[in-house]
Amino acid sequence: MGRDTVQFSCHHCNHCCTEVVCLPTPWDVVRIVKQTGANPYEFLEFLAPDEISEVAKNDPTWLDCNGNRFIMALRRDTKGCHFLDKKTRYCSIYEARPILCRLYPFKLQETRDGKFKGFVLHSDVGCPRHRDGVVPTKPLYELYLDDSKHQEDYDDLVEVFNKKQYPGKRPEDFIEMFVKGARRREKKART
Repeated sequence: MGRDTVQFSCHHCNHCCTEVVCLPTPWDVVRIVKQTGANPYEFLEFLAPDEISEVAKNDPTWLDCNGNRFIMALRRDTKGCHFLDKKTRYCSIYEARPILCRLYPFKLQETRDGKFKGFVLHSDVGCPRHRDGVVPTKPLYELYLDDSKHQEDYDDLVEVFNKKQYPGKRPEDFIEMFVKGARRREKKART
């Protein structure tokens, strides 16, 4: 475990891009749209509980649509993530990738009273976890704190979305909710 550094080097095995389901926050989605111009309706999908077992049934980011539950994820096909360049096998939106992708395969360690202790490599993931490099933990911790803040906002958005009940409600309606909000904030900032 490392308080200041973690021994790790990515060898681009593509495990994270082909085997891991990425669950971006709305903030991640807005950032991807702004930085790449990608259409969120094309790069997002909504998974039902029987399509993803890694998310707890009581996770606050489950969207409720007329009695069915869905969770937002980056779209994938049989070759991996929507943003995995099929020729180069590298992330085509690397600089705009979700925070979850930036933190993988690191795991935060905290003391019993919730104070930062350090980072380790997840032991229960398929990443080979090569230890021939050194990664500073300070930027990882800053990403973790940023993600925690955005996760709270995400939970609040889902709560608002789940309270809305109307015929024909679809999980894709959730995208419109936060993309419109981001556009309104952006427009207001320019005026």
